[in-house]
Amino acid sequence: MLFGVGIAHSQERHTEICIDFRVNSTVIDSAYSDNAARMQEMVEFLRTIHQDSTINIIEVSLCGAASPEGSYQLNRKLAQGRLSALEKFIRSEVDIPDSLITYNDSYIPWDYLKSQIEDSGLIRKDEVIAILEEEARLVDYHHPNTHIDNRVVKLRALEGGKVWQQMNNLFFDRMRNACAVFVTYKKELPPVQVPIIVPDTIKVEPIVEAVEIVPDTTAIIETVIPEVEEWSRKLHLKTNAIGLGMAIANVAAEVDLAKHWSFALPVYYSAWDYFKSTIKFRTFALQPEFRYWLSEENDGFFAGPHFGLAYYNFAFDGDYRYQGHNRKTPAIGGGVSIGYRLPISKNNRWRVEFSLGAGVYSNHYDKFQNAPRTKDGLMIESIKKTYWGIDQAAVSFSYSFDLKKKGGKR
Repeated sequence: MLFGVGIAHSQERHTEICIDFRVNSTVIDSAYSDNAARMQEMVEFLRTIHQDSTINIIEVSLCGAASPEGSYQLNRKLAQGRLSALEKFIRSEVDIPDSLITYNDSYIPWDYLKSQIEDSGLIRKDEVIAILEEEARLVDYHHPNTHIDNRVVKLRALEGGKVWQQMNNLFFDRMRNACAVFVTYKKELPPVQVPIIVPDTIKVEPIVEAVEIVPDTTAIIETVIPEVEEWSRKLHLKTNAIGLGMAIANVAAEVDLAKHWSFALPVYYSAWDYFKSTIKFRTFALQPEFRYWLSEENDGFFAGPHFGLAYYNFAFDGDYRYQGHNRKTPAIGGGVSIGYRLPISKNNRWRVEFSLGAGVYSNHYDKFQNAPRTKDGLMIESIKKTYWGIDQAAVSFSYSFDLKKKGGKR
């Protein structure tokens, strides 16, 4: 009787699963994109491996990626944060030895972007591809101690920014992700040996050939964790050039509360006439404001609410003078403002800021005859009125100081 011989053999399989992230986020959001389906797919895949003793993981390759809008430092941190979030999720489902995990820290998938552009209808596509094929070189960014790829600068300049905007709409969402590639090794069990009856009565011993299964060797790359810079809280001292142009002394202090948030307190004061007693813009005003910045560095665009309080005594060389009721009733209200701030010195200490605000105020004021060489003209009437409109206009110059207290890591 002769037995057939089954030889054990193996199958190697590569499985890739990616998770998308929102702009400037390193948090896995199951409600974003089709993350819920991908996460379920990953969980089922990992549980299958855990339950099937014939399947072994021989390598897990992780990578995190970012779109190219921000600075090199920010994109590097976002990519590393996304990679870490995906790794934490995977390890919560299955125990994987550190020796099997490799990390890819390329940060921005330029090759992927180029391949997508080649197959697209992007305007000035050939020029964009030519720029992407240039040698990458870091140049100074407009934030302190930050840099940006010189190719990004050139791409942003094409068609006055229209090409960059189209690239953002078409490609950048798919570049903000983290991916895991699982290399698994499945050992197939030998088939059941079926006896074969041979006509003669000679008993033949089965010959079993032992085949040693050796998985492919995988180079293990040491995890590269980029150096994480600390966020520095700043104090800004500034003055509004428009106020100074109106002979109103003013100073403001602004302090960073956290990334994206700051608090500003401007003070305005004027106590003199403009060349003669019938022209004056006397005031004492405060306008504290909370600001939300689009950038983590608390620079660039901002918006926020403010509160306003102003004592005033106005005359414009006309027939009347206007003053807060009984000199003790200020205008009180508040509103919202928007603005933009940018550095104007090499060390980024000096900045210029443009802002405009609108609000609503409750006014109770007295109306007087505007008599020359007279301290108080005849009072005409007392008026209560609500003001709607512009309540802030500033072109401010500021100097910043680094405060000792440091914020959290990005």
